Amino acid sequence: MSGVFEFFEKIQKQILDLQNSIHQFQQSWENFQKFWDLFFTIVPWEVLLLLLFSVIFLSLFNSVSPTTPKTNLSIVVILLMALWAYFWGLFSENVNYVKILLSGLYILLPLHAFGIGSYALSYYQKWRLAKRRIEPRNWEVALGQLSSDYHQMMAICHAKNDVILQNQNQITEKIEALEKSLQGLKSFFIQKLE
Repeated sequence: MSGVFEFFEKIQKQILDLQNSIHQFQQSWENFQKFWDLFFTIVPWEVLLLLLFSVIFLSLFNSVSPTTPKTNLSIVVILLMALWAYFWGLFSENVNYVKILLSGLYILLPLHAFGIGSYALSYYQKWRLAKRRIEPRNWEVALGQLSSDYHQMMAICHAKNDVILQNQNQITEKIEALEKSLQGLKSFFIQKLE
């Protein structure tokens, strides 16, 4: 009798183990589905398809022009967006251009965000430097800026002495910066005298 009870207990234990493993599998499957539902609420599935086809076509474009991958990706994404709109228009009465545009922007905005950010930062630094040249805070800053601009101008003039006519724009920019620094020094004196 004890052998029969052991056999049934063993079967019952295996059934419980099987139920536990099925329950764990169901929980992991639910977590998996929740993750992908959340992911696709943030990033539409159209973006992933666009990205997949972009990567395929990008390999072709990069074989033609390997030095410009950012431009190649932009061209590929815009081309695929146009194809998407065309084929959607063939098979449907109305085309949702906003959806196509947003899907393309999911790829293009991060691609060009760093370039736009660095351009904005350099523009801000030039603006700030020009403001400091014209309105220096104190005597040392005004003299330091004047000295820096003078030395930069002289360095360019001496380095490009033999090709001065070809580099006329660079030298002119440095002379204008030197003139602004002198203007700032003059305005500093006028402010102190008043």
